[in-house]
Amino acid sequence: MKKVLLTLLVILVLSPTLYAQLKQEGVVNRKFDFFQVGDTVQILGIKKNEVSNRTQYLVKNSYTNVLVNEDRVDLISNDFSFWEKLWFEKRALDVSEKGWQSENRQALHEDAMNFYEEVKTNNLIFEDELLYDYIYQLIFKIHPGYLLKDKNRVFHVVILKSTEPNYFSFENGMIVLTTGAISMANNEKELAQMLTECISHVVLDHNLINLNLAIRAENRARTWGAIATFASVAVIAYGNERNGTYYNFDDALNLGLAASYMTMENLQRIGAKYDQEQKALTEKVVEDFWTENSNSFNEENMLYIAKTSNTVSYTAWQEYHSKNYEYALKLAERMENFGMATEDEYLLLSKLYRRLGNDLDSNLQALTYLEEARKLAPKKLKELDLEAGLIYMRMDDLAKAQAAFQSYRSSLVDLEKAGENVQTDLKFVNQLLFRFNMDQKETTGSLR
Repeated sequence: MKKVLLTLLVILVLSPTLYAQLKQEGVVNRKFDFFQVGDTVQILGIKKNEVSNRTQYLVKNSYTNVLVNEDRVDLISNDFSFWEKLWFEKRALDVSEKGWQSENRQALHEDAMNFYEEVKTNNLIFEDELLYDYIYQLIFKIHPGYLLKDKNRVFHVVILKSTEPNYFSFENGMIVLTTGAISMANNEKELAQMLTECISHVVLDHNLINLNLAIRAENRARTWGAIATFASVAVIAYGNERNGTYYNFDDALNLGLAASYMTMENLQRIGAKYDQEQKALTEKVVEDFWTENSNSFNEENMLYIAKTSNTVSYTAWQEYHSKNYEYALKLAERMENFGMATEDEYLLLSKLYRRLGNDLDSNLQALTYLEEARKLAPKKLKELDLEAGLIYMRMDDLAKAQAAFQSYRSSLVDLEKAGENVQTDLKFVNQLLFRFNMDQKETTGSLR
């Protein structure tokens, strides 16, 4: 995935302009300016007259461009795509009058690249090749081809490790989705609607329009780099080295750091803090697009859950470590209900049942989940023994608790012999076995 994204970034920087400005043609039906009835004219853009509220065309002539009411020109049909038509109606006039504003677009492009480098450096990019490929397929369905920009640009995606259900886009076509946002979508349509919203903002140049040059002149150089300076160094140290599960939470995952990249202040600096008019326009664009294209997307939940399962599971673990147990349970149970749960989700379900209840049924269900995890795990997971011991302890079954804790300790000793640093975990289990008189060959079932 990293190689693919870096290749895309090189293409974006080096490629020449693909598009000349789109133009529409029309036939004059009533004389105006130097044009006679029957003349073919080039239309460079469309606008609404603020006084009369009438639609006007910007028509090119030999000397200057003139605005004329739409009833004087009959448009010749064109083969504009949905997005080309939107751009022509909403952006062509501005580009004709002001140019591409390439310097400002380049500044926003640099912000996007700085953002990407910062989140990559801080290990906040979620990697899942299947998921990325799936999202790119959706984007190609929504917006095939290149963007109408001053340079050759295509959409590309960054998935950020964060429980915040957030998504936004940069002017150069970089779409940022959080793991939390993807997990909130219940089917392909809901995810595609998020992408369509991001694509709409990019096509409509909302980031460029919102660019505040005064703020950027002062803050652009420090927008992203300063975040890592004051970010907390705390990490969620729960992962591959500790329990052998698929997800590696020792990769400096920091929920606070991830959130700091998405503050309103930072979104404002990149022009992604959209006003109500822009939001309303984007909602209308999404509605129009789905009216025409809803049949192109799969609403079958099973396939969607399979393709996004790693993100859902990852977010569930994030929510667990953030103490959002109810939502973590909802996500984990979604995986179970669709038959997608692996040993990771069953371990999480066991932990959640232990956190959320202490009756006999809850404890037995937690143990059942542990057994499912053991069946599915390709190798022994020491975390399963620790979890089982804790459950048996609360059920006052000290004999089974002893067996589970001793098995857990045995796994830790093997890891220590292999050079792993497990001293803290070993100290914990040794003290537990000693204090509850479990460090003997047999346990009578009562505390000493």
